[in-house]
Parts: sequence; structure tokens; C-alpha cells
Amino acid sequence: MDNSQKDHLKAYGIAYWTLEKEVPVEWLLNYRGGSFLIEHFQAIEQECTIRGITFNVIADAQANQILMEIADPEVNMEVVKLEKAPKIAVYAPDELSALGRCRGVGDDLCGDPLRADL
Repeated sequence: MDNSQKDHLKAYGIAYWTLEKEVPVEWLLNYRGGSFLIEHFQAIEQECTIRGITFNVIADAQANQILMEIADPEVNMEVVKLEKAPKIAVYAPDELSALGRCRGVGDDLCGDPLRADL
């Protein structure tokens, strides 16, 4: 998922949808911004098209080449195999993500009281 993906949340949505169909997904962390590698099925391709998700159908040899590139210990990339759809997911926009790391229930876990203007 690089800048060619117009809406990154939609890509996460198709990964979730695919996992619900019991099709495993490989999350390629830091590869083109965190792409997903999914076995090709016509139904998944159609769902991507319907949802306006940018995708590329690639040959097995190209997929293996990508996985070898990610496996290189000199690069900061990882493959995470996803097999089950999560029961809960949390999304915070960039401007709230730093705040969210410190926020607890009713107070601030970083030591400062919550401000009403946040």
C-alpha cells in the first residue's frame, strides 16, 4: 500500500472481509506502506473493484520474490500471517494517535490530567 492506494482503510477492510471468508492474508509490514498478499480468487478481485481498492494480480514467482526481499535481514520489513478476523479494531487519525497512546479511562496514563480542550 503506497501512495497508489487512494484510501488505506479500504485495504484493511478487504483484508478483514477476506479473513471472514476464512482465506489467510499475509500483511507485508513496511513493504510499499504495508501491503497485503492474498491468494487470488475472482470474488476477492470483484470485491476490491466494487470497493474501489487498488490491487495488482501478480504471478507466484513475483510473490515469492517479494517475500524474499522482505526476508532480507538488512531491511525493516516483516510478513505477518493473519488467519482469523479480529473481534475488535481501533483506528485513530494521526493527530490523535499520540494522545491515544497516553489516554486511560478518565485520566491520562502519561501523568497529566486530561484537559477539556483536547
